[in-house]
Amino acid sequence: GLSLLLISIMMNHEFSLRIARKPQPWLAIGIASNLALLIAFKYLGLITETLGLPRIEPRLPLGISFFTFQAMSLLIDVSRGSKPAANPVRTGLYISMFPQLIAGPIVRWDEIRSQIAGRQESWDRFCDGAKLFMLGLAQKVLIADVIAQVADSAFGADASSLGPEAAWIGLAAFTLQIYFDFAGYSNMAIGLGRIFGFELPRNFEHPYSAASFQEFWRRWHMTLSRWFRDYLYIPMGGSRDGEARTYRNLLIEFVLCGLW
Repeated sequence: GLSLLLISIMMNHEFSLRIARKPQPWLAIGIASNLALLIAFKYLGLITETLGLPRIEPRLPLGISFFTFQAMSLLIDVSRGSKPAANPVRTGLYISMFPQLIAGPIVRWDEIRSQIAGRQESWDRFCDGAKLFMLGLAQKVLIADVIAQVADSAFGADASSLGPEAAWIGLAAFTLQIYFDFAGYSNMAIGLGRIFGFELPRNFEHPYSAASFQEFWRRWHMTLSRWFRDYLYIPMGGSRDGEARTYRNLLIEFVLCGLW
């Protein structure tokens, strides 16, 4: 896992410098290289089995989806005019930033570039970060992990013996579990980042109070939905070219988000 992360850092640092000088074809080559690594480690087993070949399934490196998306953000933002890091250590800090490496939020190069060059540390920020980290830890350990026992019992029970009341309780427990699990990880990451002088973006904004599915999508894993919106949906045309193309773009976005 560590060797792959180092390869990704060095590869994307070199790509970013080349893209700054000549966006094409280096942006396409860089994006394809990152996607090839992601597909190889996440789906090689499925691909070889589908083709009738002996199953090859490499061990999945920790956080590969998140640091790959951050690396692609670096390349795309540089192609749009952002300055790459001259020092590969700063590129490495961005791609491998440990607080959010495993579960997000996804941090974009434009959002963090100036902070990497000159982060601000203070006792107040340290205290705010520590409080947010403890909130996230409580959400994960005291709520999500406890509720998970109820959800696991319901989903692991025999369907013929599971009454409607127990099924609904299990569904409600799972709904709360996935929210507090993911939101807890995100708050811990943002809190750790603040302790070290980085302001990471919020990832959740009360998604279960959303009034529509569209609003829910904007509030749940906000950094992921913004990533797909700004780097995929809008460049494909968004909703500008009629209803049919809008639905096509949405379908592509959701399929790729599911594969991620």
